[in-house]
Amino acid sequence: MARTIFVVSLLVSLIVCSCGGPPSVTEAAAPSAAGYPVMLENCGRKVTVKATPQRAISINQPATELLLTLGLADKMVGSASWNDSVAPELAAENAKVPVLSRDFPSFERVLKEKPDFVYATFDYSFTDEGVAPRDRFERLGVATYQSSSECGGQDAAQQRALTLDDMYAEIGDVAKIFGVPERGDKLVTSLRSRRATATDGLNAGDVSLMWWYAGTKTPYIAGCCGAPGIITAAVGARNAFADNRQLWPEISWEAILQRDPDVLVLADLTRGDDGDSVAAKLKFLETDPAASKLKAVRERRWIVLPGTAMDPSLRNVDAVETVAAGLRSFGLGGKP
Repeated sequence: MARTIFVVSLLVSLIVCSCGGPPSVTEAAAPSAAGYPVMLENCGRKVTVKATPQRAISINQPATELLLTLGLADKMVGSASWNDSVAPELAAENAKVPVLSRDFPSFERVLKEKPDFVYATFDYSFTDEGVAPRDRFERLGVATYQSSSECGGQDAAQQRALTLDDMYAEIGDVAKIFGVPERGDKLVTSLRSRRATATDGLNAGDVSLMWWYAGTKTPYIAGCCGAPGIITAAVGARNAFADNRQLWPEISWEAILQRDPDVLVLADLTRGDDGDSVAAKLKFLETDPAASKLKAVRERRWIVLPGTAMDPSLRNVDAVETVAAGLRSFGLGGKP
């Protein structure tokens, strides 16, 4: 009898105390807390998050910087795919989060961290060439979220122009997923206020901007509907290539010279490819027979932004401030 009681007691203790490492991606979540499950429509998918993510991974810098800005470093087990240095005000929080890869980590590398949520900015990230399709994560019980600005991918003709409201909606979604909606509301209020202050009194309706991302021979220039469109609309100017429905079409210098934009907005990228850095862009502008004829080059009217500011992200409001200040400094659209 004593032996029987001992065996039963041992079995009960093993059931009650299920000790071990962190749960695998296929194990059930804890009972739902208040506000959960969170159910969202995202890029044509239904996303269900059963509890506050505790082991989130961000792919692409804009996603990482949003999580850090919302004070969620303690809920992250990794970041990946960086184009620039992290925003200085986020450096301390970013140091708490392991970088899985400066580029795209493998699917297996991401799973090694036992994630319960994967958040990416770009459609390419959720492909076999990037990390893995969303289906592969979801079959393992890992919820995913992708920025709505990239639902169709960068090569697709865009059906509508993005606005700052799209970014604000994404902030709201992510804050809700992590159970911190009040932080999302506070961030959106701050961004709205900064945008209004930056453009107050600006009258740039007659100013045309050309957004140059990369490449020199046939450069990638912003079309109608991505982040450059958001920023251009916010400052009240015109995009010289707003009639092109691609996000980043390749445009010839002959076509650029024909439109002769008033101001060039130049991405300063750190990748090291052709025409990435602002130094490479300026050298080309000043020496190329066609590009050097541009009015904006002759009058030295260009504005420099980090490459990340030309992706849909929190940095779009930073860019609104920089572009608005640049236009004023050129005497375009209002007082300096």
